[in-house]
Parts: sequence; structure tokens; C-alpha cells
Amino acid sequence: VGGGPAGLSAAIYAARAGLEPVVVAPQGGGQLLGKGVDVENYPGVAGPAATGRGIVELMRRQAVEVGARLVDEQVLKVARFHSPAEKEASLIEVVLKDPERTRLLAQSVIVATGAESRWLGVAGEWELRGGGVSSCATCDGFLHRGRAVVVVGGGDAAMEDALVLTRTSGKVT
Repeated sequence: VGGGPAGLSAAIYAARAGLEPVVVAPQGGGQLLGKGVDVENYPGVAGPAATGRGIVELMRRQAVEVGARLVDEQVLKVARFHSPAEKEASLIEVVLKDPERTRLLAQSVIVATGAESRWLGVAGEWELRGGGVSSCATCDGFLHRGRAVVVVGGGDAAMEDALVLTRTSGKVT
């Protein structure tokens, strides 16, 4: 469950190991796919494919080529499947949003749904993503080396990002 780099990598390795992986995720889903900005820190990817969409498309193509099946659908629920013929649940049920394909049954499920950044929701934030506003200091700090930067947030994540940025930024506030 999950169509980003982690889910697609798992599918590629599973298919190469002789399993029959099924990747379930909306085609337009995934954080990397939705960013739409150049990705300069992903090894081996440069040029026109160096965007979130480009990387995911290459990985989807590779997954299919090695035998993975892609189901472009949302998952509503993952639960143990109880067959009336068996005393214990031996399969896992993946319930889909599409009423035509209601569910999949599997022996195991890898959940690779990523993480979601929490944005402030302030004016200009959306328009400046990838052009000065970022949610990943490790990913994007290098792009602003030598400049004064501001970390917004609290807790461990903000402190970790501030520490990362002290190595490349002129000033961290």
C-alpha cells in the first residue's frame, strides 16, 4: 500500500524474488509525485527525469517490467480476513474504494504510505513551495547555502532541521 519510492522499491524487490506484488495507490498520489519540483538529491537521477513525477514514473515502469501489478486505487481499510472455513485468519484483506474491485486478499502487506508535512496555511506558502519554502531541511537546505533561513515549528523536528541547516546556512533563526 503506497505508490511512492518505498512502496515501488518493495514491489520491485518482491517481484525479483519471485513473489507476485500488487502496488495499491492512487495514480496521482504519493508525496514525491505531488511535489512537482526538481529533485537534486536522489542518486542516479538527473536531467528531465529529475522531478518527483519523473522519478515515480521511472519506478512504476520498472516495477511493471519486473512483474509487479499496479492498482490505481485508494485503500479504505487493511484488516485480518476471517474465512468461515478457517479457525484463524491467515490472510489480510485490503478494502478498496472502488466498488467494482471491492477488495484484495494477501498473505502479507507492506504499508509504505510515507509521511505528511504540516504546513502553516499562510498566504504565499503554496506558491513559494520549491522556490524558497520547504518542508525538508535535509532535502533542500543545500539549495539555500550561505543564506539566512528561518525554521518554523516546534519540537524535535524543528530542532533537528535547525541543526541540519547550521552546517550550510549563513544564519538560522
